[in-house]
Amino acid sequence: MERPEVHSPHARHGGLPKWLELVIAVTALITSISSIAIAVHHGKIMEKLVQANSLPFMQGGFSDITPEGERIISLDLLNRGVGPAHQQSLRVKVDGQYVMSVREMLQASLGPEQAAASEDVLQPIHNRVRTRFISGNDVQKVLRIVKTPENAQYWDLLEDAQTRWEIEFCYCSVFKECWEVLGKWAEPAPVKACVRDEPREFLP
Repeated sequence: MERPEVHSPHARHGGLPKWLELVIAVTALITSISSIAIAVHHGKIMEKLVQANSLPFMQGGFSDITPEGERIISLDLLNRGVGPAHQQSLRVKVDGQYVMSVREMLQASLGPEQAAASEDVLQPIHNRVRTRFISGNDVQKVLRIVKTPENAQYWDLLEDAQTRWEIEFCYCSVFKECWEVLGKWAEPAPVKACVRDEPREFLP
C-alpha cells in the first residue's frame, strides 16, 4: 500500500518578510497622517498671516493745526493699520453729553447765543456719511473749521473748548473682526460687532 504524498510548504522567493512589509505600511501611514497635519497647520498659519496683513488700527480725535501749520479745527479718523477699516459708528461728546450735529456741538461748547452768532461765520465743512471705508494708512476728515480773520473770535473759543470734547467709534476689518474705541487715549477693544446707536450717532 502506497503512502499519501505529503508536500512541504515552499519558502517565498524574492519577497520581503511579513514583519518588514508591516513596518513599511505603518511608516507610510504615519507619513501620510503627518503630511496632512502639516498641511492643515500650514493653512492655519497662512490664514493668520493674511489676517495680520489685513489688520486695521484706527485712531481718531480732534486737532487744531495741520502738519503744514495751517490753523484748522478738525475731527479726523486715521487708519494706522495695514488693512482697510469699515468705520460703522461715530459718537461725539461735549462735557460728557452726546451731540448729534455741528449745531449741537457749537451750542454745547459756546452756549446758545454764541453758537447762533458763530454758525454762519465759522463755515464748518462736513462729511455727513453714516459709515466710512478707510484704507490702510489713510485718513477721513469728518469735520473741518478753518481759522480766518472773520471767524477768529469764535474759532479761538472753540479751540479752548477742545479739552471738553471726546469721541467714540467702532470699526471692523474685512474679516468681520471689530473693535471699539471709547474716550480719549483709549486703545481699540475687541467686540463681537459694531452696533450703531442711532439716537446718539454724530452726523456733522
